[in-house]
Amino acid sequence: MTFGITRVTVGVAAGLVLANAAQADISAQDVWSDWKAYFNGVGYSVTATETETADRLSLASIEMTSATGDDGGAMVVRFDQIDFQTNDDGTVNVVYPDTLKVEIDITAPTASDVELAFDVHPAQMTTLFSGTPTQITSEYSAQSIETVLTALTVDEDPITLADDAMRLLVEGLTGSAETTIDATRGYTQRMAVDKTSYSLHFPDPDGTNDVTLSGTMDGLTLAGQSTFPTVQGDPLELSALLGAGMDVAGTFAYVGGTSKAAGTQNGTDTFEVQTTSQGGTLTFALAQDGFEYSADQSALNLSMTSSELPFPVTLGVAQSGFDMSVPLVPSDDPKGFALDITLDGVTMSDFIWGLFDPSAKLPRDPATVILDLAGKMRWLVDITDAAALNALEDTPEAPLEIDALTINQLRLSLAGADLTGKGAFEFDNSAPEGAPKPSGSLDLMLVGGNTLLDTLVEMGLLPEDQAMGARLMMGLLAVPGDAPDTLNSTIEINEQGHISANGQRIQ
Repeated sequence: MTFGITRVTVGVAAGLVLANAAQADISAQDVWSDWKAYFNGVGYSVTATETETADRLSLASIEMTSATGDDGGAMVVRFDQIDFQTNDDGTVNVVYPDTLKVEIDITAPTASDVELAFDVHPAQMTTLFSGTPTQITSEYSAQSIETVLTALTVDEDPITLADDAMRLLVEGLTGSAETTIDATRGYTQRMAVDKTSYSLHFPDPDGTNDVTLSGTMDGLTLAGQSTFPTVQGDPLELSALLGAGMDVAGTFAYVGGTSKAAGTQNGTDTFEVQTTSQGGTLTFALAQDGFEYSADQSALNLSMTSSELPFPVTLGVAQSGFDMSVPLVPSDDPKGFALDITLDGVTMSDFIWGLFDPSAKLPRDPATVILDLAGKMRWLVDITDAAALNALEDTPEAPLEIDALTINQLRLSLAGADLTGKGAFEFDNSAPEGAPKPSGSLDLMLVGGNTLLDTLVEMGLLPEDQAMGARLMMGLLAVPGDAPDTLNSTIEINEQGHISANGQRIQ
């Protein structure tokens, strides 16, 4: 379904803006021809009823059809009307109707068939193309674009919709794109949106459950660069596209956002969940060299109320981050990978603390979780090839090998205790059978661990015998540090597989 949603997004956006697909010269027909060529190259077959005059090309019953997988499924996107106007200065602009009718039909032999209908209302929407067939500039803007779901059918059964079943409003849209066409198609894009808001309403026909989702995003920006092969191929074969030179990278950012989920369950139970944040970014890059993904968010706050809870629940994260880079294709030599997860400044309400610590014996300082890894790996199969992925279901062998792993930073800080660590390991994958053999070391330091155990025993949350077992384990694996209530430990694994803690062999 994710693939289908992506296709829907591409189709609707292209119908409104056409900024990524068309090329402007002196003719509206040139724009339309290149639009069709572009979408044919990414897997759509495009048809329309054309009516052409000296300076205008009117398109009606526009239909874009694409396969959605290897199960025989398909998706059809239909637009009712778009016109291209050729101007005297050699530019072409798009003429939009007051209401653009969009229909999307998704057929899936192994799932339900779905039909959706939307009304799209562009206000003061302009799109202008200029340049030459091989060097195109497009600029677009809109006071607002509102998209409303008007009909939904599942397996030919119409679904009764609430008046606010789905609504998406984009306000203050501006953007531009430069396109270069030679051996490949290259795009450089920029977009800014003052405010984006959405709402979705899902009531049950019997009235026992009712859920409404809504949210806003302020100051949204997009910058991206992409390259696509001009030779048409199977758009579902990512391996072939990457091999032919596909390269996509982009950055999304926003300065603030809100979300809200509210509803009724079982006819009487109510709930509400709200979030706010002070912005974030998301970056990604996809090419034959590998895949990179990074996301961060600032000042995320969550609050929840429910008729089943006697108090509100609030959580906060001052800064969160997720970074990942990984190779995509098999290679003889190992390639670098990295993973970095950060949750910094995690807080929760005193109501939650009071459930298990009403006397406030535990420090309520913000918690931190950090895991920063890097290493070398190589794929044994091409994960961008659908056939290779399907073949993995019939083999118990691992699809990859890890050659090296570096723990740049490990940190867990909670309730007055602070665990930190770093280390590095290499893996011998030469054994014909069995798991890879690691060798290396890990340095750990725990501050406040014994104090935390004492407090948990005093609170009655941890039995004394279990606390004693934990202390014996720490005594076996760690040695006292220079500062009070500090334990240090160095865990080593040699090439023979022997494990030692602080120089003492334990296995």
